[in-house]
Amino acid sequence: MKPAAAVVKLRFGLPGGRKRRQSSDTMETEILKMICAGQGAVNTEDLVYNLFSGDPTKVSEIISNREKFARCCPNGQPKVVARTRLRLCRAKDCPGACRGLHLCKNFLFSGFCQFTQLRRGCSFSHELTSEHNQRLLRQHELESLSREELCTLLLQSDHTVLPDICHDYNNGVGLFGRCQDGDGCKRLHICETYISCECSCWKNHDFNAPQPFRALQARGVPDTLFQSLKATYANKQALKVARVSDHGQQSQRGRGRGGHQLSRGWRDTWGNSGFRGNRGSHSSRPVQDQACSLSDIAANIDAFDLYSSDGLNESDDENSPTSDISAATSDNDASSENDVSQNRTWRPKKAAVPFRGRGGNRGNHRLFQNTRSLSDVRAAVSDVAARGGGWQNNRQSPVRDKTGICMYFIKGHCKHDDRCFKAHDKMPYRWQVQEGHQWTDLPDNETIERDYCDPSNSYSSTSPAVHFDTMTCGLKQVRRLSTENSVTEPTFIHTTEWLWYWQDEFGRWNMFASAIGGHEAADINSTKLEKLFLGNNKDVVEFTAGSHSYSLSFEDMMQTNNLNGTKTLVCRRPRFVSAVDVRTKKVRRPVVQNVGPVPDNWDKTQIPETGYSQISLQSSSREFKEVEALFCKTMRGFDIINIERIQNQSLWAAFQLQKNQMRTKNGGRDVPELRLFHGIDSKSVNTICHNNFDCRTHGMAYGKGSYFARDARYSHDFTGDTDVRAMFISRVLVGDFTKGSSDYCQPPSKDGGGINLYDSCVDDVMDPAIFVVFEKHQIYPEYLIQYN
Repeated sequence: MKPAAAVVKLRFGLPGGRKRRQSSDTMETEILKMICAGQGAVNTEDLVYNLFSGDPTKVSEIISNREKFARCCPNGQPKVVARTRLRLCRAKDCPGACRGLHLCKNFLFSGFCQFTQLRRGCSFSHELTSEHNQRLLRQHELESLSREELCTLLLQSDHTVLPDICHDYNNGVGLFGRCQDGDGCKRLHICETYISCECSCWKNHDFNAPQPFRALQARGVPDTLFQSLKATYANKQALKVARVSDHGQQSQRGRGRGGHQLSRGWRDTWGNSGFRGNRGSHSSRPVQDQACSLSDIAANIDAFDLYSSDGLNESDDENSPTSDISAATSDNDASSENDVSQNRTWRPKKAAVPFRGRGGNRGNHRLFQNTRSLSDVRAAVSDVAARGGGWQNNRQSPVRDKTGICMYFIKGHCKHDDRCFKAHDKMPYRWQVQEGHQWTDLPDNETIERDYCDPSNSYSSTSPAVHFDTMTCGLKQVRRLSTENSVTEPTFIHTTEWLWYWQDEFGRWNMFASAIGGHEAADINSTKLEKLFLGNNKDVVEFTAGSHSYSLSFEDMMQTNNLNGTKTLVCRRPRFVSAVDVRTKKVRRPVVQNVGPVPDNWDKTQIPETGYSQISLQSSSREFKEVEALFCKTMRGFDIINIERIQNQSLWAAFQLQKNQMRTKNGGRDVPELRLFHGIDSKSVNTICHNNFDCRTHGMAYGKGSYFARDARYSHDFTGDTDVRAMFISRVLVGDFTKGSSDYCQPPSKDGGGINLYDSCVDDVMDPAIFVVFEKHQIYPEYLIQYN
């Protein structure tokens, strides 16, 4: 966009610093032409710098026309995207009474149509200057655009011109994701993440790949346009969000509400729909166009209901006038981009629906900090009441928008009944769609939640699908109600536990502090990340994983390798809870003060102070499938009956202490850790889960210690002869190893002394398949597999 911006600078930059005299309409048209001559979008900074001498007020004035412009903020960079309501007419030989542009799509793309060479010719017009087309172009103020510029504009504005990206392909991990049409799909099998930012996952990132190429050619898109398609589809995504925002603002306009609230997940990728760079200042609009002052509010005080429906005090009720007024006024200071995107004056509410402001359902109440105090407002109220008498008793009580779920009702009973300020539901989550002014429950609530809890899903499997990144269903806004965060209420039942994931180079999502995917575990887990996120959702967190250090930006939801600058996506999703789980979980045990952090995938309600608990994994869970894959790698033909996670806090703490000691001895370098198998007689399971493995075994080939195998097939020979066999998968700190010997009671010395010893012994140093450990704290029995 820099070259295009430079052209505009020459066009508008008059010599001698003379003041520009172009009208707003002329400048608006020139800006539209400049954007369309590029790739359909331009950096806001370029407009401010090149056209308006650093004055963002001019930008808001020029691009406030929502018919022509939309704003987005991909990866923290504010941009202006061109758009239009003009569409191509799809009817062949249309008589001309429609509002669509009569133009052949092939001619629009390239200025040439191959069908004109055929005997039958082409059924669509090739005359951009026809009377019908010129009339429409003048109506939409596009008559100055060339064919190429109009092509750029329609490619991203008219959803019928280009094929959509297949969301089924972007869900799931197979070759075609969940798409049943495979190579024959008419939508594009392109990674959606790649459209908005750089991505190195396994999905397709090439529009010239066979499947996208065929789908694009079927729509008549020439390959000469392929190099600009990434930018075009990025603009289409931005315009989709803008349409949803416009739709939401129209539905809220009668209630005096603020701008449409985008989901956190979409804001993380695209930012808010305004100027992120103006966050620290007041609105760039003239003072007279900003939200009304508290003087205006006091003058219109009869528009407010100062009494809540359940008699709560104003300071305690999220729907009180203090919350409403301060939310409306402080939004001018906290978010100038909202002012720019709204471009309208705030009015006191007359409708009964409370104002939530930009905070969504966070529940943080703003203080009344403006020039007029609350006592002044109350005085005005008293004066009005004295003159008009008892008006507040005649007003209809407001209908509270309940944005959270009551945990007491799920557990059994809420004493507040319908007066409760939270929704009463038997599930700790509820998916809703906005229908006009009302939020209605979506069907398939549990299915949507299950899909949402899997970070690899961008869409639900329901029909119509819910798009999780934009929190939309078609053009309708979707929201998810939930119970309190488990971090803020650790002793309550049915709280919502949020998990954090990062995406590896194969497109797989891995939970923080988990080494299941074969990657080194991070020294920070979901609980720590969630606490930091709740404290400041724009913070940047530093952490390490093995020998690498990373920076995680909450605002961009991106982690960066501090050494090589590689960026990977981060995702925050709740832990899935089924209806069966809700019915069976009646009592939450007190949270045990851990010696250190436990693995993020542990059930925090099932950690006993002493001993252990065995947690059966659901066969559909990612954790079950990854353990199953390790087992079945060498054990095909066997049936797994059950996989249980062993949760023993004292053994885990000892294992972590041993790891830290070995790391210190190793000069701070990470200690090699493997998942290894150990076949066992079923009678010994309880002893191992309680006290760990006994490393005082005698008379073995590679030393007198505990033996572990790389392959489950080897350990199978030591599981006895019962119908149901048992095998452990254990975390083992193998460290530095050497060839074992039957007379070793401990690992041999590295240097001939008695202090600097190896950590374990193996059968073959070059290709170890058997590991012998002599210290039980180097072992943690993580999973128990029962099979036949």
